[in-house]
Amino acid sequence: MNNPLREQLLKSGLVSKDQAKKVDKQAKVKAHQVIKDQQHRKKHPGGKPAAVDTDSVAYSVAKAREEEVARAKELNRLLELDRKQREWYAQARQLVECYHVNETGANDIYNFVDGRVVKPMYVTTHQRKLLANGQLGIVALEGQYYLVPNTIVEKLQEHVPDLIVYFNQSEEETSEADYYAAYPVPDELIW
Repeated sequence: MNNPLREQLLKSGLVSKDQAKKVDKQAKVKAHQVIKDQQHRKKHPGGKPAAVDTDSVAYSVAKAREEEVARAKELNRLLELDRKQREWYAQARQLVECYHVNETGANDIYNFVDGRVVKPMYVTTHQRKLLANGQLGIVALEGQYYLVPNTIVEKLQEHVPDLIVYFNQSEEETSEADYYAAYPVPDELIW
């Protein structure tokens, strides 16, 4: 009787001697089974694992540890995603600041939609044509609008598409001559 809790329970009369012996016997059998399983695993690695007692303290601790590791992995994944997002925004800012083609002397107003609001932007006649052809796009960065070449807009679409306000993605530039190329002109109409 080296267990003080057991002795107290016996003295107070909450547990009988038979019940105490039964619990001791179960503990010994369980300890013997654990030792036997460990020896069996050493002799036969990769064998069938022993049944898991889901009520044991060790199981509860292991389960809590697994859940903690899973939460930590998820938190790390979210932090890594946030870090990459900030990195992409920094790269986007650098690209836009380096390659924007806004001209201060532009006098034509080009209206575009940003969300639900129609915004004006001063562009040149040449820039208006490039915007219509899809060779320029409009990007919003820190409250300002920038004209950037289509190659930069396509790079931004990969990681930070929410910065792109307007980009006319035309599949192919079709002229009137290309449209009628499928219809040959009869010889009698050529003079």
